Amino acid sequence: MDAIENILSRKSVREFSDKEISEKDLKTILTAGMSGPSAVNMRPFEFIVTRKKALLEQIAEANGPYSGPLKLANVGIIVCGDTDKAYLGKEGYWIIDSTIAAQNMILAANALGIGSVWLGTYPEKAKYTAIQKLFSLSNHVIPLGTLAFGYPLDNKREVRDLYEYEKVHLDKW
Repeated sequence: MDAIENILSRKSVREFSDKEISEKDLKTILTAGMSGPSAVNMRPFEFIVTRKKALLEQIAEANGPYSGPLKLANVGIIVCGDTDKAYLGKEGYWIIDSTIAAQNMILAANALGIGSVWLGTYPEKAKYTAIQKLFSLSNHVIPLGTLAFGYPLDNKREVRDLYEYEKVHLDKW
């Protein structure tokens, strides 16, 4: 699969089979996350990774009602931003840098035939503080989003054209 096909065939997967993700594939996913650009190469992202079902359920509870897919996932990854490591300590940079890392992991998983779904955490204070408490994180380590990974029950893959002409403004607004 080429890069464009990978991007255009990516979809959110919320139901997973019992098939385990190999350590090699998990490392590839994490390496992809660490390979994205970041402001001044500060790399403020950190990842909490788990396969433990009980912990996945606790994370799902902390992250709110739309986090049910975590309970079915083979791997959960909480993408955090360390504000002490962000360029100039500014909020926007850790958010952008950590989001790029998350998107790279999602695309790497898709290329490997592994499904994923982004489960938003930040900026909802109740969600990110619940996860900070669950993992005893410092205040400067903020959970941005939680990613659920697993092999999809529905293995259909299609390239979709989501281009919207009205969202493109040529030479003027």
